[in-house]
Amino acid sequence: MVLIGGYGAGKTQLSISLAFQWAKASKRVALADLDLINPYFRSREVAVPLEKAGVEVIRPQGDLAFAENPSLTPQIEGALRDSSKRVILDVGGNETGATIVGRYHALLQGNDVAVLQVVNIFRPFSTLEEIDNLRLDMERKSHLNVHGWINNSNLQDWTTVEDWQKSEELIQTLVAKTRIPKVACGVNPQWAEKAGLLWEADWIPVQRHLNLGWKSQAKG
Repeated sequence: MVLIGGYGAGKTQLSISLAFQWAKASKRVALADLDLINPYFRSREVAVPLEKAGVEVIRPQGDLAFAENPSLTPQIEGALRDSSKRVILDVGGNETGATIVGRYHALLQGNDVAVLQVVNIFRPFSTLEEIDNLRLDMERKSHLNVHGWINNSNLQDWTTVEDWQKSEELIQTLVAKTRIPKVACGVNPQWAEKAGLLWEADWIPVQRHLNLGWKSQAKG
């Protein structure tokens, strides 16, 4: 599963949540952190709890673990060749990220590969036109076609049912325009329960696993 999308769409939170979910279901899971652009939200930040859960986290090691320079590991290709694993590629949210995953496009042509674009309509550059233009740019750079949309639209704890309905309407318009199906939704279970929404089969439970730096308590 290749997850792409714009900054702030929630790819990394979705990737981590899905990896935990699959590991809990006794699947062999590898999560490859290809977000070599954005230094703030990275799956490698929660590598230890992921690995304790049985997830293989593929990331730069040692002094390169939090470096900002692109550093790809040969483990990625090995994981992609292992048909017994479910592999999640968390791709950086712009054309550079697409170029990086494009290095592996020859290994990502099978019927067992899903390239999915994560959408959060409440983030910047998330009009219908901007979302689809990003798709086209990512496809050109990565040499991969997007197979489906994941609606991960939210305003964190401030999301209302009306916000959710608005996002679903825009996604359906996107589906009609592109003829690319919506395949899933990323939904926080606590929010859905609070909002009184019944859980649906295509929803992926997304928990908050990464720290929000701007919410941390200042010291000193």
